[in-house]
Amino acid sequence: MKRAWKPLLVAFALGLLVGVAGAWWSAPYYFHRRWESGKFQNQLLQRFSSKLKLTPDQRTQVAAILEAKRQHIEMLRAEVRPKFEDIRSTTSAEIHKLLTAEQQKQFDVMQAEWETRSKKWHPRPSG
Repeated sequence: MKRAWKPLLVAFALGLLVGVAGAWWSAPYYFHRRWESGKFQNQLLQRFSSKLKLTPDQRTQVAAILEAKRQHIEMLRAEVRPKFEDIRSTTSAEIHKLLTAEQQKQFDVMQAEWETRSKKWHPRPSG
């Protein structure tokens, strides 16, 4: 009887692991895109309005607060993004120096693929 449960437990554990990993990987992108586009604030405002029974005046004030904070977050991201990019590029340069010529070619291809993927999933705002 114990043997029959073992494959099920392994399958369950693997499924759980894949599900958690997928959620962890996609959550930053999903939240980031929704936050910048204003969709998150609109959904939050709808939730507040329905759950808290906001008056029209309160709704207007809450919407203004959410928009102001969204702008603050975008400014913070714009400030921090160059620091992250600097760390990323210096890390790549240091790794590149350690590799053989053939490995460097492969590394360059990998980086180009990462950059393409990054632009697809995390487009940078213009300006």
